[in-house]
Amino acid sequence: MGTDTMSTCCLRTRCNQCCRHTNMLLTAQDIDRIASLGYDRTFFVEELNGWLQLKNAHGRCVFHTGERCSIYDHRPEGCMLYPVVYNTDRRSAILDAECPQKQRFSIGEHNVRKLMLLISTLHDERSQRGKNEKKSCET
Repeated sequence: MGTDTMSTCCLRTRCNQCCRHTNMLLTAQDIDRIASLGYDRTFFVEELNGWLQLKNAHGRCVFHTGERCSIYDHRPEGCMLYPVVYNTDRRSAILDAECPQKQRFSIGEHNVRKLMLLISTLHDERSQRGKNEKKSCET
């Protein structure tokens, strides 16, 4: 079982643990995809220590209505991969211990590759933002 199981087990059980108090990081592609739905970036993006992440409102992701994700088919890549996450201490992909459905998922090599690419993209984009900020301060 891969992360495609999410569309059945999480939706069927109405589990939204991963949507509560989320720290989901966003790539430029995630932001563009969501903005193309008509959402203003200021509505859903916040910056914390150079990382761009989903905002929370009322203890959950701004796109979670309390019943479901309003952008489910267009959600960030990290949301699509969840509960596969990167453990910095182990330096490897794991299933998030916080996920009540984790026993229904497997990590799989395909998801590990996607996760590593996502992490690389997030770091590269953060680094580039830092360089651009430094450049604009110098001018």
